[in-house]
Amino acid sequence: MKVYAVSDLHGCLDLYKQIKNFIQPEDKVYFLGDAGDRGPHSWETIKAVFEDPQFVYLKGNHEDMLVKTMRKFLNDPMHGFGHDLQLLAHNGGRQTFDDWRHESETDQTEWYHRLVRLPRMEKYENKEGKTIYLSHAGFDPDVEESWRDYIWDRDHIYNSWEASADEIVVHGHTPFVYMADAYGIEQPQCEEMPEDEPIHAAWYCEHHKVCIDCGAFFTGQTLLLDLDTFEEHYFYVKE
Repeated sequence: MKVYAVSDLHGCLDLYKQIKNFIQPEDKVYFLGDAGDRGPHSWETIKAVFEDPQFVYLKGNHEDMLVKTMRKFLNDPMHGFGHDLQLLAHNGGRQTFDDWRHESETDQTEWYHRLVRLPRMEKYENKEGKTIYLSHAGFDPDVEESWRDYIWDRDHIYNSWEASADEIVVHGHTPFVYMADAYGIEQPQCEEMPEDEPIHAAWYCEHHKVCIDCGAFFTGQTLLLDLDTFEEHYFYVKE
């Protein structure tokens, strides 16, 4: 059995399907949020990841925006979701919301309850005895849990490492091109990348944190990180 992490598919259903074809039936995948929005098959990707028994689906900021819009709509379908829908739409989620509205009323309610209950963080102890913290945005393990923001925060990226040497934080949320700007991590610019040239995982903070958001919706790429060996497996949108 192998244990992996992947993040931020953003509606790239083909990448999900490639990962499914790659993994073995006994393998487990932690999905670190943002299955939908921006890409071409957002609602289908959300449903595929949620319904897959091999995937552990964690909440991302796009799921957070979506469920807040869903809640307002379910409470007042005529008037109660304006600001939340504007924020979701501004971040590429209008089609996701519209596709959810095409579900039956029963399924709308059921999908709201499914997504609102998504966990924000999981832990995995790997074969080397390291504690792997998995969340959408990342965080500092030494910060008191009640103060942690698992799905939106980027401030932690600039912080020094204060936690145990045997702890590693794996997250998405911040595409590599922005990680390069924030932390000086060298990554090729998208327009300069040769075809099928992988964008590597962005290790930082004394190699205790790693960002695995490839910006799938604009690079057409994602990576699957083996949480025991830290080997990176790459997948590309097929034309």
